[in-house]
Amino acid sequence: MNNPLYAPLVGPVGHVVDMAKMLTFRYSNPHSYTKYRQIVAVARRTGARVLVETGTFRGVTTRRCLRHFSRVYTIELDHHLAQEAKTRLARFGNCEVIEGDASQEVKALLERPDVGSDILLFLDGHFSGSGTAIGEQAEPALDVIEVIARHKSRVAAIIIDDFREFGTQTGWPAKSELLRAIETSFPQRDFQLMIHLDQVLVMRRLHR
Repeated sequence: MNNPLYAPLVGPVGHVVDMAKMLTFRYSNPHSYTKYRQIVAVARRTGARVLVETGTFRGVTTRRCLRHFSRVYTIELDHHLAQEAKTRLARFGNCEVIEGDASQEVKALLERPDVGSDILLFLDGHFSGSGTAIGEQAEPALDVIEVIARHKSRVAAIIIDDFREFGTQTGWPAKSELLRAIETSFPQRDFQLMIHLDQVLVMRRLHR
């Protein structure tokens, strides 16, 4: 589908392929459109109004999410990718592209009072081979979770992408380490923890 006329179909077609693979138990890494749909579903379920994304890459997920959130902050370590994203997303008034390492930039963002509350954090900022950047850690999820935990009263949800890769890639923590860190920082009485579509979902319980 290199023809630009077919470009809008790429996401939905990829999602349909994902669903077919699930039915035949050959499912592994979901298409970006499937991930986007899950972000939106979690936002609706938890009342999230602000999205903080780590790992902008080409900004595809960022752009798709803009109409679902009052404000979107996306963090990209690679200088060229960050500059490209700033150019592509400049016309959207509710988007801010931040260049830097997620470990530091998430902390800085959550300390800003103007960011607000009811935040969904989509953690996808890790080294993924050629074309992506690597910071002090190949996968900084444990450090970022520790930072987020200090602001948990403002957090509606966390989505951690590529769960299958934890414990298998160099520099990535084990799956057990990741889940232990979440269970310690986000107790089950207040947050629900589940794994779905290769993502870890941490969702604030809406007490009635």
